[in-house]
Amino acid sequence: NNNNAGLAGVYTTPQSIAANLNQVSYIDARIFAMDYWAPTVITRTMAGARFTHVLSPETFYEVSSSVFRTAYDTNPGRGRDNTRRYVFGNADSVDEAPFGFQPAPSTGIDGLRMSVGFSNSRDTSRVTVWTNRFDISSQVDRYDQVKAGAEFVYVDNNVNYGSVDIFLPSGRSRSSWHTFPKRAAAYIQDKIEFEGMVANIGVRFDYSYAGGYWYEYNPYDKAFTGDLSLGLDTLLVHVPTKKRVTVSPRLGVSFPVTEDSKLYFNYGHFRSMPTPENLFLIRRYSDNNQVTRLADPNAPLPKTVQYELGYDQNLFDQFLLHLAGYYKDVTDEPTLTEYISKDKKVDYSKTTPTFYEDIRGFEISLTKNRGDWITGFINYTYEVSSSGRFGWSVYYQNPFQQFQYETDPYNIENDLYQSKPVPAPYARANVSLFTPPDYGPALGGLKPLADWRLNLLGNWQAGSYFTWAGGGGTAIAGLKNNVQWRDYYNLDLRLSKALKIAGVNVEFFMDMTNVLNTKHFTTYGFKDGNDYSAYMRSLHLPAGIGDRLSYGNIPGDDRPGDYRNFGVEFVPIVYKTNADALSQDRNPV
Repeated sequence: NNNNAGLAGVYTTPQSIAANLNQVSYIDARIFAMDYWAPTVITRTMAGARFTHVLSPETFYEVSSSVFRTAYDTNPGRGRDNTRRYVFGNADSVDEAPFGFQPAPSTGIDGLRMSVGFSNSRDTSRVTVWTNRFDISSQVDRYDQVKAGAEFVYVDNNVNYGSVDIFLPSGRSRSSWHTFPKRAAAYIQDKIEFEGMVANIGVRFDYSYAGGYWYEYNPYDKAFTGDLSLGLDTLLVHVPTKKRVTVSPRLGVSFPVTEDSKLYFNYGHFRSMPTPENLFLIRRYSDNNQVTRLADPNAPLPKTVQYELGYDQNLFDQFLLHLAGYYKDVTDEPTLTEYISKDKKVDYSKTTPTFYEDIRGFEISLTKNRGDWITGFINYTYEVSSSGRFGWSVYYQNPFQQFQYETDPYNIENDLYQSKPVPAPYARANVSLFTPPDYGPALGGLKPLADWRLNLLGNWQAGSYFTWAGGGGTAIAGLKNNVQWRDYYNLDLRLSKALKIAGVNVEFFMDMTNVLNTKHFTTYGFKDGNDYSAYMRSLHLPAGIGDRLSYGNIPGDDRPGDYRNFGVEFVPIVYKTNADALSQDRNPV
């Protein structure tokens, strides 16, 4: 299912659907109606070829070509049968509501919307990507191996999606463009090996061209209002999109410390390609053609500069201990900036490269990749990140409104202050227990105890931090990340047995997710904001959290994600600020 295809994404799991049932109006309609979301069919087609030619014992090259096409089809399902053909009780006949798509209002159970706003997604987008690549590698001498290559990517973006409802037209939007962006890359790398030291030195060149043209305009141009009958192509001057070339150096050095240990360092620049929506999107309201969102095909490519320093140690010729620290500096990331004119007829969000972040952390891994009975790894990673933006997230044409916005402490904190580092440690373990292929006695030509494999996959994630101001929708300046969710734990397993029957290899397997049946609390079950606030206020959060909030917190060790155990009776708590009011309550605490 898909809600506003291309806007909210395609729902492929129960979790993704539940997330969109969280704190919304008419939740009953979404639960009981089969056609609230329009059905979506995604067809992916891929074809490719690869050719490898060895020129000499030292040199070979490879040529590859592929095409990948994705087609989206989102439309309403079958229509509703409005014939009163079902009889209930004393000959009371009804139609099949709430089943089937119904574009018009219909009478339903009180509080349960039977139609209108249902299956409003439409998507007929077709995106095709052609990729051609050439790589050549040559061992120049005993010390140097040179590798080089080039790549060319051509994209056919035929995008057309939106939201349609003839009875609720307000706020419906459509996004459509057909463009042909191109990008290319070339690289050269020299791998140098000398007495145990290995150095990879290289450079990559990236070329990006969005193609076509864009518009020349001022941020509050009347062409964006929708009041004018002419379109942007007539009202605004066309300018060719920019061609961008970037250079990304890469360096990796590894050298031995002892026979069983090595030290390495990696450094590199990386560029990421923007999404099509950040290149060509022009989103308009369907009812008045007003522009609500605008892309920027001339924005610089997001850049990441990454450093890594690591140490590897062989332990007992059985284990590999890996220690590493890393730092990533990300700039020119796209974010949305809103522009509002004096008369408020111009009000749209534009993609701007004004977001940045830095990520740093360290990881410890212990790996066992050989053995007759057990292999696997365990990893712990501690990571913190900071982020921020350059400039304001909203710009008013009216100077007084802009002054009010820029002097609001809440806006100053959220727009100009860098976010404080928030730790996000996590751990993973993947352990395989198995029996050797020739283990145990043979019965009828088979070995029932051989080739059994039990794979355990466990992970832990520290609870994420978020800001909660006590409910009621009031923000508190300076209050950031004051509450932390309970940690997340999970364990999955796979049990398999390999057999060879009549010369054919056969494997039987069983997958089990969440082996320990751990209950993971989410916010998807809250009906609305009041329901969410009631849950948060029921928690006995640690002392100090409630000092700046507008409710009475009875301190404890609760954290969001805690819930009353099944079978435990609910005992309400009535908070009072003084003991004089206790006698007035039925169940004072």
